[in-house]
Amino acid sequence: MHFLKPVISDKQALTGGRLRARLIVTLFGVWLLSGCGGRSSGNSGQLRFVDASPAASGVNLLIDRKTLASNLVYSNSTDYLPLAAGSRRVQAIPVNGGSAIIDTAVAIGSGTYQTMLMTGPAAQIQSLLLTDGGTTASAGNGYVRLINASQAMGAADVYLVPAGSSIATVQPVAASLGFDKSTGYQLVAGGSFEVFMTAPGTRNVFLAAGPLTLTANQNQTVVVLDALAGGFTFTSLIDQ
Repeated sequence: MHFLKPVISDKQALTGGRLRARLIVTLFGVWLLSGCGGRSSGNSGQLRFVDASPAASGVNLLIDRKTLASNLVYSNSTDYLPLAAGSRRVQAIPVNGGSAIIDTAVAIGSGTYQTMLMTGPAAQIQSLLLTDGGTTASAGNGYVRLINASQAMGAADVYLVPAGSSIATVQPVAASLGFDKSTGYQLVAGGSFEVFMTAPGTRNVFLAAGPLTLTANQNQTVVVLDALAGGFTFTSLIDQ
């Protein structure tokens, strides 16, 4: 099956929705650090949150019981939030009230950047925590990491190729990448690139994403999602 057309359409729709419904997070660095148990920016880390569960659209993000983002909808993410180093309580609570969908402790290390994704269907919503950055600079190149947050797609081979290139004669950067799994950062030449996800061991395309732009020495994360109208889509994030 080939979902190229729905993917492009849904990606554009999600991008537009992200612009229209971009959450307004009133965060002041000093307030955040003092309000979430911190003392100074020298003893803090950064956490970004992504709503990657189609079953949990419309949540408030609480850190140590303080609301730091409101009405976060599917495919949206926060900016990096500065938090005091140590164990922080992270909760995602429906905007209409009720029990927390995610309620977990996250270790924030001094000077670290992390991304937490909320993924899965209604009965199995879970969190996935990733450490961002840590790559080695390479002249003219950057790094791309792909997260398979599409439960409907299941395992897939992942290709990262220059824009306009065929995948007919190249090997995937990850084979049979399963749900909630990451490729890890892959070295990619700066400029335009494309992402392809195919049925394992074949060139039958599930998702063709791109062209995307990668600047030199940039780290980027591509999160693959289930499209609400069917097929698959993605969102792209710039990492620290």
